[in-house]
Amino acid sequence: MHYRAPWSTSVKVITLGVIVLLAGIGTMVPNAIGAAIWLMIPLFAAFGPQGYSIAEGELRVHFLGRSKTISLDGLVDVRAEPMVMLGSLRLFGNGGVFGFTGLFRNTNLGTYRAWVTDPALAVVLDFGDRTLVVSPEHPNLFTEELREAAGLLEPAAV
Repeated sequence: MHYRAPWSTSVKVITLGVIVLLAGIGTMVPNAIGAAIWLMIPLFAAFGPQGYSIAEGELRVHFLGRSKTISLDGLVDVRAEPMVMLGSLRLFGNGGVFGFTGLFRNTNLGTYRAWVTDPALAVVLDFGDRTLVVSPEHPNLFTEELREAAGLLEPAAV
């Protein structure tokens, strides 16, 4: 199944603000420099997640014209955890233009990689030695499908 990566209000506002800023600068500087500034917009867009899919023991993160494949081998836990990114420090990456992508750190998760467009829809994938955070449109359904694809058993009811 394919899951869209819907944008939060903050991603919409940040993206629009940066596009307007770059467009303004791009029209006010000489041709070659202005053209280079205009080219930054599709470059930023290329790194923003468009959606996610799960198939054949893999998670695919879809971007414009390409996808990143992550094997589910070694997945220890997956959980929907809204707002898990609160208090995060961006170590390397993008802080809101077409999404929050790159390396982040907070006290709850430690260092983690994010491909997130709406932090309120966050799903945490714990591989033991690394952590990923994504934001599919239906976090609970996505989590169930991911658990099944990875062969993770649900905890026994007490």
